[in-house]
Amino acid sequence: REIWEMGKLLIGQRKGKLGIFKRNYKKNNGIASYSNLTWKEKNVFKIGLIKDIFVNRKNNQPLIKIRFIDSTKQKSYYELFVAVEGLYTCKRIFCGARAPLKIGNVLPLYKIPSGTSISNIEENIGDGGSIARSSGTFAGILAHQSLKNLVKIKLPSKKIRCLASTCRATIGVIAGGGRLDKPLLKAGLNYFKYKSKGKKYPRISKVASNPVDHPHGGGNHQHIGHPSTVSRRSPPGQKAGLIAARRTGIRKTKITLRMNL
Repeated sequence: REIWEMGKLLIGQRKGKLGIFKRNYKKNNGIASYSNLTWKEKNVFKIGLIKDIFVNRKNNQPLIKIRFIDSTKQKSYYELFVAVEGLYTCKRIFCGARAPLKIGNVLPLYKIPSGTSISNIEENIGDGGSIARSSGTFAGILAHQSLKNLVKIKLPSKKIRCLASTCRATIGVIAGGGRLDKPLLKAGLNYFKYKSKGKKYPRISKVASNPVDHPHGGGNHQHIGHPSTVSRRSPPGQKAGLIAARRTGIRKTKITLRMNL
């Protein structure tokens, strides 16, 4: 009886079927976001105290743990915020419409004057903050459109957007800037960097691999050897390359624009 030896599974197949590239969520610190809007935060403000400052394992951003007191239930609760530069433990944080204009406080956009650096901005009202959250980033307020209840801000990508004036934001620049300036110096540190994120390291070029490892592998010279476009309905193991591509190659838009001019 003949025994046929099958090839190895692709990394894409191993990621989907087996659980070998899953991130370890046991040591996660939690989600840093604003709490739901309350009457006190809409009209006055609430006061919290910074109890701890630590680094989030998920994306290496600095977080602060704030202790608030609920006066109605006579209980204290904790929230996680993204830390900005200039904060320290036992510092008071104000969140609300009448909060003072100081670093670390959370205010609605219509209460923040133009030219102020802000971070952790809500894209939609009450979503908890989704813009300018990574370390060292910030956005700036350009203008207020009071008739339309909109605020024009400049994003870290230099794009300009208009958001609702009741969206909340933190005053200041996210801490941890310049984190990527220091080089890793050796591949071993890069391995542990990717290991914490649940990714495989090192990543090699697939034309440099063997034929049993990838459809692009093998050959005396490093080349694919067949069209890199594959069908959407191709089976797993063959579905590698440009999947269901409408077109390939570099777009020649600049040349056509010059001809039109």
